[in-house]
Amino acid sequence: MKTIVTIARILVGSLFIVSGLIKANDALGFSYKLEEYFSPKALDMPFFEPYALELAIIICIAEILLGVAALLGAKAKLTSVLLMLMILFFTWLTFYTATCDPHEQITVVRDGVEVTESPECVLECGCFGNAIPLTPWESFTKDVILLVLILIIFIGTFTGRVKLNKSGEDMVIVAFSLLLIAVFSMALLDWLFPVLFTAIALGLAISVKRRLQTNKNKEWFMAIAIVLVCGIFQYYTIAHLPTRDYRPYAEGKNIREQMKTAEELGKEPPVYAVEYTFTNVNTGEDSVVLSNDYLDIYKEEWFKNTYESKTWEGPTVTVEEGYTPAITDFEITTRDGSDMTEELINGEEFIFLIIAYDIENTDTGEIEKLAELTKAAQEKGHEVYGITSSNYEQTEQFRHDHKLPFEFLVGDGIVLKTMIRSNPGIMLLRDGKVLRKWHHNDTPTLKQIEDNKYYKEAKLD
Repeated sequence: MKTIVTIARILVGSLFIVSGLIKANDALGFSYKLEEYFSPKALDMPFFEPYALELAIIICIAEILLGVAALLGAKAKLTSVLLMLMILFFTWLTFYTATCDPHEQITVVRDGVEVTESPECVLECGCFGNAIPLTPWESFTKDVILLVLILIIFIGTFTGRVKLNKSGEDMVIVAFSLLLIAVFSMALLDWLFPVLFTAIALGLAISVKRRLQTNKNKEWFMAIAIVLVCGIFQYYTIAHLPTRDYRPYAEGKNIREQMKTAEELGKEPPVYAVEYTFTNVNTGEDSVVLSNDYLDIYKEEWFKNTYESKTWEGPTVTVEEGYTPAITDFEITTRDGSDMTEELINGEEFIFLIIAYDIENTDTGEIEKLAELTKAAQEKGHEVYGITSSNYEQTEQFRHDHKLPFEFLVGDGIVLKTMIRSNPGIMLLRDGKVLRKWHHNDTPTLKQIEDNKYYKEAKLD
């Protein structure tokens, strides 16, 4: 039994560390996902929305901390209880996500008035961020498996089979955990940093334990050490940019190429159908017919005599998988509605995009450096555009207040937040390719950009 419990600890601890680390790498993106859940048409918890980033940070650190504690056997009873509570909540949440019906009509009270509306279904839980997109049912299945493993740990802990590791146990469990994380990282993430981070975190915790082996509070000091490591990493990725970008706007990706349809690439597109519902006039039972099947049977006498329509507004389902462009919603316009998308993704010269998805909440700490960079870029003949989702009055006031020498274009706020995790952020494009991105805290000078290898190589192409 103890061997089974140990295997469960390795699996759960390793997965919690990786899951927490991936989300911590992009805590802003995770906070956007939490905002989706908190919205009035989802869980209807708008009072949590202002604290989405803080909650995202806490959840990320908690996952990593519990993963380390599970591996090392630290505070075993408390850890097993917290693991159980967390997985029960996540299992409920992913089940809610998987069973959400966007066509369902629900009655809610808005400003004291009852209204009927459809829920906003969260399409992905964000368990592994953009690194491993999971469907709602895949996420739920993953959590059910974790629930079983955590139940084994829970029972093992309260029957005396889990205690703070001895030195020999540390070596074996840490070795297997690092091996498991290495395989997972290479196979699914193409990113070995989780192995390095885990080795540092576990090594630090074990060092604290050995130095304070006679101290009865050593496990709390181990926890503090892990929180500090996580906090430093978390601060870095928020104050700069994620260390690894899995979004379609990552450096090196070509926006234009990722917008091409299956037909343009000579690939098979997905096949979709709408679920129609018909009622059997003899039995009263409902049957679902896919729209593409309906075209083959709607003239058949047996069908017309047996079934009558109930609804034509069922969900759209995928009948056959196929190629879907990674980018489907990139559209940038001028204030008067003129489309600028093609000009931006086909420009043969360097294009600087200053992305400020929300002017009202734009950080102005490095705005003078930003103004200097864009002025120098324009003087060198480069194109510079701002892009925002904010209204014209706000944008113009902001532009004049900070003496920004460029006009703002208009884009969808969600798309802009996906493009770069900074408000404002800087993106350098050429021929549709994302050459570099900078957080506003890292605003470079034009000379620094021109001296870099990526700029010189792009200029020679």
